[in-house]
Amino acid sequence: MSIRGAWLSVAAGVALGAQAADAPASHRDAPKQAQPAVRGQSATALDGKAAQVREGMVRIPAGSNTGSDPDFGAYSLAVAEPFHMDITEVTWAKWREVRDWAVLNGYDLADVGVGKADNHPVQRVSWYECVKWCNARSEKEGLVPCYTVGAVTCRSGEGLPDCSLTASGYRLPTAVEWEYAARGGLSGKRFPWGDSLSHADANYFSWDGYAYDASPTRGAHPKFKDAAYPFTAPVASFAPNGYGLYDMAGNVWEWCWAPKGSSRCIRGGSWDADAGGLRCGARNVHDGPNDRGDYGGFRTVRRAGQ
Repeated sequence: MSIRGAWLSVAAGVALGAQAADAPASHRDAPKQAQPAVRGQSATALDGKAAQVREGMVRIPAGSNTGSDPDFGAYSLAVAEPFHMDITEVTWAKWREVRDWAVLNGYDLADVGVGKADNHPVQRVSWYECVKWCNARSEKEGLVPCYTVGAVTCRSGEGLPDCSLTASGYRLPTAVEWEYAARGGLSGKRFPWGDSLSHADANYFSWDGYAYDASPTRGAHPKFKDAAYPFTAPVASFAPNGYGLYDMAGNVWEWCWAPKGSSRCIRGGSWDADAGGLRCGARNVHDGPNDRGDYGGFRTVRRAGQ
């Protein structure tokens, strides 16, 4: 598995997981089609409250997903409560909207982040910056922020934050939540849709080092590589998974939440990652919460029932 490009200011993280399987790539499996909540409708959360699914998010049901991944073996993912997740990666337009509000309200996010176009994902954002942006989005929308440092809302600096999983605001998904959502209700599959991959499925760097990389075109995605660098795609350029989530494989790596003392990880691969990085079970570990690069972005979640 390769990120190919280095994240700025740090060495590349340690890639975890098995190498490419030698078995021939299988035909694409049709994912089970979950019924995502429709914007404006209500869903019933675990605590019985009506959970309004906000624009641009979808409700991920509580439950478990167990199986045997073709490369990583047996796994078990359990989510005790439903949660809401951004349908796409945070876009450059959404990032600027919240960031510009944030800098007028005590946040040190001035000039942070870059993006290729309004409908492309934001890039070059660190874990710390994503945490503060989540709090800013929460406060902007009148919700209770999730992240605090010494019981103070995290708006500036780089203190290691605590995260309230019961607050009503936005936060990064845990690694378990991310993978559970990425699999989209399918169990035992390599990718959110099945066991093989091509440029018809995602924006990534294809090469012949993996038997399951069945793309007839190699290198960067032919639809996006002739445009200006970096070769990101507009969000939602490919089919969603069974939960209605776009780009859970490819386009930009996505930061996950990690508590104090744990290593941060990025999931999902990117436009410059090879097929190994796009697997549901793959993760890249980054100890440095200041890491940022042209290949990394994020999406947010919030608790259902708030």
